[in-house]
Amino acid sequence: MARNPEKKRCKARSKQRDEQCKNWAKPGWDVCRFHGAGGGAPERNTNAVKTGEFQSIWMDALTPEQAEVLDRINLDPVQQADEEIRLFTWREREMMLRIRDLKDGLTEKQRRVLQQRVTTKEPVQVHDDKSGKQKMMVITRDELVTTEIEETEYRAIEDILSLEEALTRVQDKKLKAIQLKAQLLSNGGGPEKQITVRRWSRDKSGT
Repeated sequence: MARNPEKKRCKARSKQRDEQCKNWAKPGWDVCRFHGAGGGAPERNTNAVKTGEFQSIWMDALTPEQAEVLDRINLDPVQQADEEIRLFTWREREMMLRIRDLKDGLTEKQRRVLQQRVTTKEPVQVHDDKSGKQKMMVITRDELVTTEIEETEYRAIEDILSLEEALTRVQDKKLKAIQLKAQLLSNGGGPEKQITVRRWSRDKSGT
């Protein structure tokens, strides 16, 4: 391992022997690579991004396509509220259709078919050219045979309840977006004017 030009030893201490590490510290670090020097993620690393909900965004690191999409975003608060209302209305409709379909067929069937490859023997009558008579021969072949069929019925109540809970959350967000738009319009609307937005609360609707 390359040594630190300043010849600084790693400041980490061994827990077992209670003595300082004897390795050289990595340049620019107080510890060696075995004790975490350079072990962090690269700068602006996005490899660990899963849902993107909390992803950090750097303006100078955007691709040309991402920058173009960002420039097309309408920053007018009323337009933003309109887009949110349309989105929540669409989600609301799709979820209600899904609930209707589940309620129309409350009892659903699930079928499981088990097939196995088995060797079968089949007697076949053939003509013997030497004797001029017919004789029996056994031919073996492998084929898939259904050995078990299982049908179970279950009610889709759990799916319906889950969808209804999600629908309630979507409708709640839609209501907030509608109230936000109403507040924006009552305050004049548009990005040029100062707009006061009050958070809507079920418990304190007057605040």
